[in-house]
Amino acid sequence: MVQVTLSEPPSADWKRFFYDLQRDAPPDFPPRSVDITGAMLRFRSDAQSVEHKIVLVDRWMERANSKEASLGRSEQDRHRLEEVAREHRELAEWNARWSKL
Repeated sequence: MVQVTLSEPPSADWKRFFYDLQRDAPPDFPPRSVDITGAMLRFRSDAQSVEHKIVLVDRWMERANSKEASLGRSEQDRHRLEEVAREHRELAEWNARWSKL
């Protein structure tokens, strides 16, 4: 059993990206054979293939990080726009209340 400690528990999006990227996995390392629990990533390997599997896992992690980072920017933009729209609605409500005084 090979265990890799992650810097923090990954998000659901990151996990989805990570598992989606396992299309280039060799037959002896089937998709979803890597278990992610909390901040721990685990998979089984024999001594001969452990180095190759670690290279694959590193590649999948790097790609998942990149995809999540690009998603994060668009998510931040979406949240910022939602916040601005909410503030505009609140201001419109206050303006409507004050206009009746």
